Amino acid sequence: MGEQRRWTVLSLAVLVASLAVLALGGFVQLDDMSGSGSERWIMPLGAVAAVLAVVALRVACRHTASRRTFGAALAVIDAALVVLTFTLEGFRFIWHGTEGELFLFEVALGLVALWMLTPTFEVGRPDPMRDGRSPAPQVTTQVSPWVRVSAYATGLLLAICLAFMMGAAHFEATHCSDPGFDGECDVASIEGLGWSALTLIVVSSGIVVAEVLRARRRRRPRVRTRDSRTTDR
Repeated sequence: MGEQRRWTVLSLAVLVASLAVLALGGFVQLDDMSGSGSERWIMPLGAVAAVLAVVALRVACRHTASRRTFGAALAVIDAALVVLTFTLEGFRFIWHGTEGELFLFEVALGLVALWMLTPTFEVGRPDPMRDGRSPAPQVTTQVSPWVRVSAYATGLLLAICLAFMMGAAHFEATHCSDPGFDGECDVASIEGLGWSALTLIVVSSGIVVAEVLRARRRRRPRVRTRDSRTTDR
C-alpha cells in the first residue's frame, strides 16, 4: 500500500471513528421529538469526537490525493445531513435549540469540503512581462481558480449568515422590546432574510467587479508586451 493510500485510509478511518463517537455520545439521534435533544448528550464523548475530527483533517492534508478524498467524504456527509433533515422528522445532529444551528453546521461543513477538494492552490502561468530573451523561467505563480471560487463562496456565505443574524437582531431590538408591540417576534427572521438578500446582491456585485478588474489587469501587460515587441522590430 502506497504512502498516499495509507494516509487516505487512516484519515477516513479516523473520520468514521469520530462519527461513531458522536453517535455513542447521543449527538446523533433519529427519533428525537423533544425539541431540545441535549438531554442525551455525553459531553466528554463530544470532546473526543471533535479531537478525532481535527486529527482526521490534519492527516488528510498530508497529501493532495488524501485531502481531496477526505473532502469528497465530507461532501457526502453534508449531503446526507441535508437529506436526513428533510426526510426524518426526529433527526438531530449536534444542534441544541433550533434547526438553524444544523443549517449553519451544514454550511460550514460544505465550505470545508469545498476547500479540501481544491485540486491545487497555486498555478503557474506564462509571465506576459518577459520578452522571451531572459534566461529566467517565463512563469508566474498565481492562486488557482478553485481557490478564488472557494474564497468567494466562503466570504459570501459568511456575509449572508451574518446579515441574517444582524437583521433578526435589529427587528427584535427595535420592535420586540417596545412595550406596545403586540406582534410576533418570530417574524424577525423576515427582516433577517431581507438583509441577507441585500447582502447577496451587494457582495455578488463586488465579486463580479473584482473579477472584471482582475481580468483587465491581466490583459494590460500583454498589450504592453506586444507593443514593445512591435517597436523592437
